[in-house]
Amino acid sequence: MVKKKKITFGNIIYLLSAAIIVVMLVNPTAKSLLIRGLIGIGFFKPEIPVQVSKRPLADPINIAFRDSSGNVLNTNSLKGKVIFVNLWATWCPPCIAEMPNLNDFYKRYKNYPNAVFILADVDNNYTKAKAFMKKHQYVLPVYTLADNIPENIMDGTIPTTLIFNKKGELVFKHTNAANYNSAAFEDYFTKLVKQ
Repeated sequence: MVKKKKITFGNIIYLLSAAIIVVMLVNPTAKSLLIRGLIGIGFFKPEIPVQVSKRPLADPINIAFRDSSGNVLNTNSLKGKVIFVNLWATWCPPCIAEMPNLNDFYKRYKNYPNAVFILADVDNNYTKAKAFMKKHQYVLPVYTLADNIPENIMDGTIPTTLIFNKKGELVFKHTNAANYNSAAFEDYFTKLVKQ
């Protein structure tokens, strides 16, 4: 005689957890929604330097980006401005997850004359990246890479966010999703822009 196993609350939780994990592994949208939720409750905070005048992470370097018209924008030509660079891709769940707060952050600073925002699609597919922004009603400025980024700046992890001060020095680098629309980060960025 075969003894029947009872379905317990623990078994149900285990099966639901396993199902959620499987869905997240095969569905990038589900994964990005989970990450977005975690961002919303306080996970994925970027490590903000204690002082704005902290020693830079890297000396001035030149990185080239291409806009929709094919014009090349070099970071060297933007000295005197704070440059916020986000390297992302349309298929990347952490990139997708942080886009709503990046969009809100950009809207807050887009009219600052000393701030420049560059969201560079690492797949170099401007058409696809622009369609993604339009579909989600984001107003973020889209670029593609016009040249390779040095490995000490970009190791291949996306999203990667970089901030260059007005001297062109790299003063902030964060890999993975983050909430840039927080009061602490806004305070840090505002100090950089007003320096």
